[in-house]
Amino acid sequence: MYPRLHRTPSPVRPPSLEVHETVIPRGRERDDTNPQVYLSYGRALWQDPHASSFNSSPTRSAARNNSYIGSMPPEVVASPSKHALKRQQLLKRWESLIPTLIPGYMELLRNTNNLRLLPALDVIQERCTCCQSSRELTIEIVRFNKYESVKLWASDCNPAANQLIRSGLFPCAPKRPTLAVDIHMLDFVNRLFLRVSPNHTAWCGAVEDYLQFQGYKLQGQDPLRRRFGNALHWFNSLQAATEQHIHSLLLHSRTLLLEGRGAPDRVPGEGDELPRVRRRAMVEEVEDEELLSGAYSRKRTRDDDNDDEACTPQNLSRPSEYLRGRCPVCFGGQFDPEIDRLNWTDVIVCLDACFTQRHNSQPRDPARRHPDSFFLAQSEVEEVEAHVNAAREKVTQPPKRARKDEEVEEEDDRLESGMLVSKGVLDLCGGSFKAAHEFLAKVIPKGSDVTGVMALLCRHDRPLWVVNMTTPGERQHYAIALMEKLFKNLPSYVTVGLLYDIACHLERSCLKWGLLEPYMDNLVFAISVFHVFGHQWACQLIYHPRKCERFGLSDGEGAERLWHAIQHLIAYTRIAGYHLRIYTLDTQFHFINNENLRKMGSWIRRKEPLLENKWTQNEKELTESGQSRSALRKHWLEQVNTQTRPLPSQSKNKGKNAVLECMRLRRAQKALEGRMKHLQEIIGNPDSADYEVATAEADLPKVMEDYEKKTQTLRKKEKALGVGEKSQLHHLVNSVYINKSMNARAVMVRLRERLRACKFELERLERSYRKQRSDQRLDEHTENSVKRHDPGIQELARKYNQIVREMKQLIILRRAPRNAVAPHPIDTSTLFNLDVDDTIWQDIGLNYDEEEENRVPPPWQADENAERLKVERRAMQTWMVEEWEVLDVTINRTDDVNIRHQLQQRERYLCRLCVIWQDVLADWADEWEDFWGPSVQELQDARQRETCAAVDIIEDDGPDAAFEQDVDPVLVEQLETVALADEYRSGMIDETLDFLD
Repeated sequence: MYPRLHRTPSPVRPPSLEVHETVIPRGRERDDTNPQVYLSYGRALWQDPHASSFNSSPTRSAARNNSYIGSMPPEVVASPSKHALKRQQLLKRWESLIPTLIPGYMELLRNTNNLRLLPALDVIQERCTCCQSSRELTIEIVRFNKYESVKLWASDCNPAANQLIRSGLFPCAPKRPTLAVDIHMLDFVNRLFLRVSPNHTAWCGAVEDYLQFQGYKLQGQDPLRRRFGNALHWFNSLQAATEQHIHSLLLHSRTLLLEGRGAPDRVPGEGDELPRVRRRAMVEEVEDEELLSGAYSRKRTRDDDNDDEACTPQNLSRPSEYLRGRCPVCFGGQFDPEIDRLNWTDVIVCLDACFTQRHNSQPRDPARRHPDSFFLAQSEVEEVEAHVNAAREKVTQPPKRARKDEEVEEEDDRLESGMLVSKGVLDLCGGSFKAAHEFLAKVIPKGSDVTGVMALLCRHDRPLWVVNMTTPGERQHYAIALMEKLFKNLPSYVTVGLLYDIACHLERSCLKWGLLEPYMDNLVFAISVFHVFGHQWACQLIYHPRKCERFGLSDGEGAERLWHAIQHLIAYTRIAGYHLRIYTLDTQFHFINNENLRKMGSWIRRKEPLLENKWTQNEKELTESGQSRSALRKHWLEQVNTQTRPLPSQSKNKGKNAVLECMRLRRAQKALEGRMKHLQEIIGNPDSADYEVATAEADLPKVMEDYEKKTQTLRKKEKALGVGEKSQLHHLVNSVYINKSMNARAVMVRLRERLRACKFELERLERSYRKQRSDQRLDEHTENSVKRHDPGIQELARKYNQIVREMKQLIILRRAPRNAVAPHPIDTSTLFNLDVDDTIWQDIGLNYDEEEENRVPPPWQADENAERLKVERRAMQTWMVEEWEVLDVTINRTDDVNIRHQLQQRERYLCRLCVIWQDVLADWADEWEDFWGPSVQELQDARQRETCAAVDIIEDDGPDAAFEQDVDPVLVEQLETVALADEYRSGMIDETLDFLD
């Protein structure tokens, strides 16, 4: 195939000719002037007739260094095999043939009433006289019930494929087919493989066995599988091309219709006259999307402003035809910038990644593309990835590395710019999800060129775009690429609500690195329902779709249902060719969208009763609350602000900062005191001017008020530090105990908030009963997600106990302020009980509060009746246990019978009181411990005395009255029964003996 290298018979190379070993460049064509000899290991020998003499050192060094052709770098590139070249040529022939078969296929569908009727065999039996390339072909035909064989003449004017299509058959090859399959069978298998995993071998084996049982047989070792697979493969392409052809006609008509109505703006890509943007793409997009894709490539490098403005989403008056075709319900309605459709998000979408849909590394198959693909071009994804990496490198500064012998300084929690959740909460959320760690491998990338897929879906579970992931982790640039693609197909005034597993981290990255910056005002983030319970409670308050506006009852779990729908393709697509896998997934996505659109009416009808029930239930709860909706919204916002505020953190300088804060307050107090005295002197000085006196009288009340506030604050800070008014604060600047106290306070606050959040998350589980199966699954998922937070909470408790032990040790060593009291440690075994008298609520030794006190409690905390009653119920049991213990000890220590009698009456009284409390407050029994003081028998006796009548019965006492009082009537009855039975047996024995005698 390639010219061989000519060598001279001399053992020494001629000086004018030199042979180099080099790599094979991609796409290099045959060169007769510089022929090559292709080697088996991906390299080639190349002769250079213009090289210098053999003895020249530069040339020899170049030869030793594997010099390369032209400017091609010496990269290893495998030479195309004969099989690969043949497949590429076959692909080109099929791609040129498929468009010519569309008219014949549409005619077949018309004549047979969509394959309902059987078409007649319409082939040419005579040789064509107008063409010199006529040839006679013998073609085997595979039908459902038999094998057939037919001979036909094929030529350039009447190709074999066109003749077979008219006859209801599809060829296995574009030019010289040897097998044709009934289109009825191909259509059936195509629909079957949309519902089960494609398996050509199983289908062909079943057909062969079925027809062989009837006496039909094809020659050859594997006569059907390979050729049937080719026919099915390209028949699917013919169906897709036919649908796309119809779509292009409708698109052209829609363009003319919009122009006829005088549409103010034109949707880019509508109309066949628009030029297609030339670029290497993984898939072929629809007409309206091509220009938008080109716009993306010009966004980063602006050549001229006019072109850039012409391709921005501002020119769209409604969603692109691509989106309107993907989901008519979301994007097919009326979009008017003057009218807000929903008063909140116009479109709700969800994002998710699936790492089970990966692909094994193997040589690439021919690039067969679906005409209406869901997949983003790899070039677009790489461009977004480069943009994201550049944005991060531009802002990121390398962190300072701390010494091993130095304690790491932990900065206080804070709100990052634009975020509503503190930095500490976001870090905890990131630790709960692998998806938040971009560089954490969720799959083993070894042997996989595609590690998974990420999809963007609308709220009706219809996929919009899909992207192949090639990294082990869930990198953010995939989500950014999908969202940019969405916004480029939407008008500028449309608001999008995004549901994503780690939406909090995605929004954080967008604000931090400037990603999606042109669209952030039109983007609202929320977390999918099934994943939100794995986030921190403060994060749930902001990102839970049920707790924030604009999302209604959308759950964001459409991607999970999509992955479940295509799970039967996991094994097939993992070993299929690279482009065949993409084509198969595209076909499956189109099938899912078609089925979804057919059931859309049922979906809406099913959602209406659920909406009405939820509406009725919420209206009832709002009415029973007795509060106006405006007041409830206000209180809700206050609760959110309270529970999402940043929490204090540990720090090696926390105690020092507290002391410095007190010193600052003292200086401010002295300054205000001096100001106040100065104003008083002006007022009391008769020589002062009138305007000075008037100004002083106006300023004095405000200065006195500020002085009082500053003094109160200072006293609280000094009291918390354990110092007096005259103490020298500078001695406490480096106090280790003060620092430990401040850190213990910070850990305690964080622990309380984490426990409260855990309680709030489990509240729905405590109220769950008689729920549907879907709600039960959500409750189970919630419980499992909340339990993942337990190790972190227990670690905080252990850290707090360690600090408390260190504080006690400092007190023993007298390295603490005078009269310092160490806090109590926390019992980790009862940490999640949250009883009112637990140590977690005690602030002994931790009175320092970083917030201003004396603030008015909010309404949801000011109504303390319920909590007070709970505390009082708890106090009843505590008091009873203590009273009984004291009484029992007193009885055991006294010998006076009179005193003992009185104490026993006291015992009886306490037992009676305990029984009454337990019976009356039985509805709250789950709040109490089992032990109340008296034993179970004592309480039973007291309950019997309380419930039974206590009266004196007057009757005639016989001689046996005392005996009968002690006799159990049930026992007496049993004894009488036994005695009667014994008497009966003895009587029977006597009669038997008399008979024998």
